[in-house]
Order: sequence, then C-alpha cells, then structure tokens
Amino acid sequence: MRIQDTSQTITRSFSRFFSGTLISRVTGMAREVAMAAVFGTHPSVAAFWMAYRFAYLFRRILGEGALHVAFVPHFESLRKEDPKKGARFFYDLLIGLSSLLLLLTLTIEGALGGVLLFGHPSAATQEVLRLTMLLLPALIFLSLYALNTSLLNCEGSFFLPSVAPAILNIAWLTALFFLWKSPPQIAMERLAQILVFAFLFQWAFTLPKVFSFLSKELQREKQKRFAAKEMISLLRPFLLIILGVVATQLNTALDSLFARAASSEGPAYLWYAMRIHQLPLALFGVGMAGALLPPITRALQNRDQARFREFLQLAVRKSITLMLPMTIGMFALGYSGLSLLYAHGAFTDHALVQTAHCLWAYGVALLPMSGILILAAAFFAQKKYLLPTLLTLSTLLCNTTLNALFVYLLSLGPISIALATSFSATLHFFALAYFLQKTHKFSLFPPLTFSLKILVASLLALLLTLTLSHFAFPILIPRTLPLQLLRFTSETATYFLALFGVAALFKLPDLSPRRLLSAK
Repeated sequence: MRIQDTSQTITRSFSRFFSGTLISRVTGMAREVAMAAVFGTHPSVAAFWMAYRFAYLFRRILGEGALHVAFVPHFESLRKEDPKKGARFFYDLLIGLSSLLLLLTLTIEGALGGVLLFGHPSAATQEVLRLTMLLLPALIFLSLYALNTSLLNCEGSFFLPSVAPAILNIAWLTALFFLWKSPPQIAMERLAQILVFAFLFQWAFTLPKVFSFLSKELQREKQKRFAAKEMISLLRPFLLIILGVVATQLNTALDSLFARAASSEGPAYLWYAMRIHQLPLALFGVGMAGALLPPITRALQNRDQARFREFLQLAVRKSITLMLPMTIGMFALGYSGLSLLYAHGAFTDHALVQTAHCLWAYGVALLPMSGILILAAAFFAQKKYLLPTLLTLSTLLCNTTLNALFVYLLSLGPISIALATSFSATLHFFALAYFLQKTHKFSLFPPLTFSLKILVASLLALLLTLTLSHFAFPILIPRTLPLQLLRFTSETATYFLALFGVAALFKLPDLSPRRLLSAK
C-alpha cells in the first residue's frame, strides 16, 4: 500500500494511536487502582512487580525495542523495491522469531529453576524467581504482538494495536475480582498464571489484520524462499540496537534493586508513580514517535530532506506543547490524583506521600523523555544506530552512579531512584539533540519565546490551582471517595481552564483544545 505522507497524516496517525492508547491506559489505570486497593504495597506485591518488570525486560529487547526500530527502516526499504519482498521478509521473521522465543523461554525457565533448586536463595528472592518463571511464557506473546504492531504501524494502522492491551487489563481486573480474598502471596502466583493467557489473547487480537496483509501480498508470489539475506542484513542493526535496549532495561531492573535497598516497599512506590508518569508519555511521546518513524524513513528513502525536517520539527513542537503543561500538571494534581486512585483500603497515607514524591521526581524529565523517543527515531530512520546506543550506555552508567550515591551515601530513600532517572534522561536528550542538529544543520526547536509562554501559562495555572486547593480542601489526603472525586475534579478543571485561558491571552493557538491534535 503506497502511503502519501504529510503533516496531516502524521497527526492523524498520532490521533488514532492516542485514542486506542487512551482506552488501554484507562483500563490499565483501573487495574492499578484495584491492585493498590486490594493488596496495597505488601512485599509479595512488590515481588510481583519486580517479576513483571523482569519479564517485560525481554519484551522490550525482542519486541518493541531493538526489533521494532531495526524492522521499520528495513521493511520500508524492501517494500519500496517490491511489496511482496517486504511481506516475505515479515513472514519469515515471524517464523524465526517464534522459534527463537520458544527456545529462549525454555532456557531461562531451566536456568531459574536451577537457581531455585540448587542456589539456596533467600525467601524473598525465591518469591521473585517463582513469579518470574510463571510470567515468562508471556514473553512469546508479548514479543509477537509487538512485531505485529510494527507491521501494522507501517501499514498506517495505529488504533487496533494500541487498543489491544485493554484486553489484558480487563482480564487482570476480572482476576482481581476473584482473588481479592486470597492471601497476597497466593494471589500473586495465580494472577501471574492468568496473565499469560491474557497476553495470548492480546496478541491474537492483532492477527486478523496481519493475516489480511500477508494473504494480499503473498497470494501471487511464485518464489517461496526463506529471506535469509534480508534476515542477515537485519541482524547487524538489531545486535547494535539491542545493546542500547538491554542497557535501558538493565537500568530499569537495577532501579528495582536500588529501590528495594532503599525500602522494602520501594519498588511498589516507584511502580505506582511510574504508571501515572508513563500515562502522558505513552499517550503523547510514544504515540508521536511511533507515528513519526515510518514517514520520516520514507522521506529519507526518497531523499526528501525538506519533508524529513518538516516532520521532525512538527513532532518536537507538538511534544513541547503537550509535555510542558503535563509536567506542571503533575505538580498541580499530584496529591489529588493519587488520592483518588490509590488512597483506598490497604494503601496507607505514608505510601501515598512516598508515591507522590517519586511521581514528581519522575515528572521533571517528562519532556526530555518524550524528546528522546522522537530524536532517536530520527537516527533510526537514517539507519544510524551506533551513536544512540553509545548515549544509552552512557546514560546507564550515569544513572547507576547516581542511584548508588543517592541511596547508599545520601540515604534519600525511594525518591532517589526517580531523581537519578530524570537527571540521566535530561542529559541523554540534550546529547541527542546536539548531534542531530550538528549533522543536519537545522534547528529542531521552535523559538524560545514559544516554549517560555507555554511554561509561564502552565506555572500560572499551577499557582491558581494550588491556591484554590489550599482554601477549599484543607485535608491533604482525604480517604472518602466523594471528597477525593470532588477535589480532583475541581483541581483538574481549574488547572486546564486557567491554562487555556492564559494561553489565549498569550496568543498561543497551539495550546487551545481545538488545535492540540491538529496538524497545523
């Protein structure tokens, strides 16, 4: 399918991704609220989140991480030569990846089983290992779902793959309904087993469109050969990118270990904070980067530098317009939002305060983290993988050093992990921007006055919201649902009405509700 790329089509793709992801994230937020209310931050829950993140480590590597950014440019170049050649490449990659995932899962299961039987780990470590073994089969379906998502994005389909995780979330909520009376340790093991089947259904949800693509492109193909040459050509960038992805995911795993060292409940604080922090990042940052990669790849293949520059500048401008208000909004709505979501049942006031501090520490780097996704996509579209990989490895070293300093020497507690992550991400973003602008000799960013006006509008909205909250709601953490809902609703309405009002006063049409998702 020949796709005509414009600023409007990129924004339309972003809007579809946003719509599907919003549904997925709302259902995901519901599951987080249910988990927090039913099981709180019990050590078994913290162990579950650690196992869940370790399982996701392999998905990031083999699914949406290295494979995705290596697949899209290579697939687009093959499809430009011959659509059937691109389809055959995807089909062979699907078969090869399935076999690799099965072998890898069995190998890791055996290794973890050996540690449990002969390694004599502590009781807490045993729990994490058991939960990891239960969750590992989901690796197969997670990674194949991510590969399908890459193909569908190249085909201009963004809503269906982005809404598919809602299936997982609904299954998760259903499981919690039946497990809420069980002891946390038993409940987490049963939940892990149920989630493997939920990931299977999530992957199956994307199959009809994938089968439709393959049947259409391959039905007249006469030469049934294995695309060995194309697979080998993909191997080099994949192995190079995988270093960066492994570093990123290793960084995430180390964060959990540092958080556990800072506090037995630290991983749970970080997890609940990250779920809120990642909502705008997933809705806007990941969506814009995902919508951007295929068209800028096609622009470079057509040697259209002007369109490459136009698309990239559009993505950066949109990111600033959306992420600066979201960053300030986390400070304006942090306590009321977290209270509404988590301050129920076993989730204590102390846990909520710790989670809020972690959220704010993550939030200061929301814009740089979004920018990393966008600027990295620009390098990958050019098939330049070395520099982003080296910068990611440098970020890992910086983050690990800061974690050790903050946790062991300064004893800052769980918030130190979030602070280290934000500082390292900011350095990573500015390094990417420097090298990209140095190579292409054009400015990525809109005028400074544009960003300053958005920042000032957001800060004024924050001031007005905090003033209202101080006089209208003297209780910092209400525990009744009606008061929680009233406070969050009133603060949210105040913040965004003030934001849009000041934006109109400053003549910032980009920040108007009507223009936020437009291509203009």
